[in-house]
Formats: sequence, structure tokens, C-alpha cells
Amino acid sequence: MGRLFTVFLLTLFVSFSSAVKSIESPSLSAAPDKEIRFKIFLNDREVGSHRFTLKYQGEKLLVSSTMSLDFTLFMVKKIKYRHQANEVWQAGCLVSLNSHTQKQGKNIRVNAITDASGLVVEHSEGSEIISGCARGFAYWDPTLLDADYLLNAESGEYHPVEISSRVSAESGNRDMLISGPKADIRLQYDAAGNWLTLESKLQIGGLLRYRRTTSEPLSPDLPLTGE
Repeated sequence: MGRLFTVFLLTLFVSFSSAVKSIESPSLSAAPDKEIRFKIFLNDREVGSHRFTLKYQGEKLLVSSTMSLDFTLFMVKKIKYRHQANEVWQAGCLVSLNSHTQKQGKNIRVNAITDASGLVVEHSEGSEIISGCARGFAYWDPTLLDADYLLNAESGEYHPVEISSRVSAESGNRDMLISGPKADIRLQYDAAGNWLTLESKLQIGGLLRYRRTTSEPLSPDLPLTGE
């Protein structure tokens, strides 16, 4: 969701517990490239989709996400939202980001790159430097949410967050809650750590829900850039 509406609505949108830290990330050399797709619902109405592609290049993980939303709010206001982001992760840290969002006629861009001072983030409000290991809303890998702040890929804001989680004794599924300054985000993972769902109550009203549709190997010919 980054991530994320996820980002637009998550701008409407951590310290992990020891249980969360027990989830192991696959080694970059062994993890397969893959594509993850979600249908997005506002309450029970399908309103869009979100696609993630993950590609491993040596010690780097390249993540591309493309999101599209269209719906009418309160039977009057038409919402059109497009978001595309490219991220580069290395050694569990976000080292590069560029995103373009079209929201209600506005174009929003965020660019971030690492130099000797840290991750330099440029956005509409100016720029800032994030020192140390920067993290974003990497819903596709819960271990990468282990931070006190997460970078919003749409706005470039660095949000303070708190994370709690609970594991079902019956299914082994993990329910996770990200509490942020503007919204709470609920995530569910299966026993293997695969991301299954996302839910977030919107400030404008209604419940935003992600329902996973596919997770499949990424074709070598599929580009990482969005549509």
C-alpha cells in the first residue's frame, strides 16, 4: 500500500513486536520475481485495482505499483485516481523512489534518492533528508514495516506509525494493524507471510478493502514501469 487511495486514502492515509520480527524475509538471491494483483472495493462495490511487481536484481529489490480508482461519492462527486510508483530496496532499506499521482485533476510527484547524507526526498512541499534506514508502506513484506516512521509514496510525507499484530492459533494467519496519524490500516497475511487483504476506514466515509486476486511468477518480459 508505497501503498498507497492506498496512498491517496492512506494519506487520509514502527516498532514491530517480537512476534512480528520472527517473520523471516526470503534472501534476495533465492526469492522469485512475482506479480501481485488486488481488486479494490469501497464497502461492497468494486472501484478499482492495484498491481505490484517485484523483481530481484542481485542485492536489490525493484518494486513497481500501479493503482487505478474510479467511483462516485455520495452519488454526486466523481473520484478519479491514478498512481504509479517505482521503488528500489537494498538490505531492507528504501534507497530510491519515484512516483506520479493524478488525483482530481492534480499531478503530484515524489522523487527520492540516496546520497551520503541519507535518503533525499523531494515533494510538493519541499525536500527533506531521512537519515538511517528509511522504510515505506511495504505491505507485500511485513518485515519491511519494522520502523517508527514510514514514507508515503504519494505525498513524500514521513509518517510516525505504530504496529501491532496477532496470529490465529487455528489458521496461522497474521492480522496486523498499522496506526498512523490520519488512518488505521488493517492487513492480513497467511501463515507463509503472503499478503492477503487490506482494510482502512476512510475519513470521507466507507471502508476501503483490498481482495487479492493473483500472485504469480513475473514474466521476464514484463516491464516494471506502470501503465
